[in-house]
Amino acid sequence: MSVGTTADRQTQLSLAAIFAFAGTSLPVSALAIAIAVQLPPYFAGHLGISLAVVGNAFAIVRLIDIPLDPFIGLAMDRTRTPIGRYRAWMLAGAPILMFGLFMLFHAPVGATIVYLITWLLIMYLGLSILTLSHSAWAANLATSYQERSRIFGVLASVGVAGALMALIIPIVMASMGKSNAQGIMAMGWAIIGLIPFAVGAVILSTREKSPEITPTVISS
Repeated sequence: MSVGTTADRQTQLSLAAIFAFAGTSLPVSALAIAIAVQLPPYFAGHLGISLAVVGNAFAIVRLIDIPLDPFIGLAMDRTRTPIGRYRAWMLAGAPILMFGLFMLFHAPVGATIVYLITWLLIMYLGLSILTLSHSAWAANLATSYQERSRIFGVLASVGVAGALMALIIPIVMASMGKSNAQGIMAMGWAIIGLIPFAVGAVILSTREKSPEITPTVISS
């Protein structure tokens, strides 16, 4: 029997606290759908950029961005600040992501591939920082297998809600007589507006435990 079981139950997060922590999954999952479904045709149709150019911009950015993630993780591992490790990174990632999104959703007609690559890189940098710090913080919060199941289960359910939001907003805007471009921009504003509230809920309501792991004592 594990003598750490009682302590784990006493320190596990309440369901309300987990939902507050999971709030970041709402804009992040909405953005994932926007990137995969809405942004490429929005750039091609509204900005007058060919889909080939848009595809090349995304490909170049991902080739640059993906190798950066391990370095962000290494830097995160070595971070020590008075407000904590993950809290500091989330506070840094949120404004970078918001600024990159703002510039992409308000790109000028006829924007060049250089413009797209620049702001896609900034957007993906902010997104990587935010998602890596949030996921690492979630893993650090879990004190047991059951706690990990609770936390990541709620993260997944909130993520589904975010994805549905990204799909529904353009449909609602179209039913109101708005253009497809206006619907995509409304979705972009919704994502940008959600980020500070979601991140604020996490950093203000969630404790940050020491990253050092104390092994569970097993008695015979």
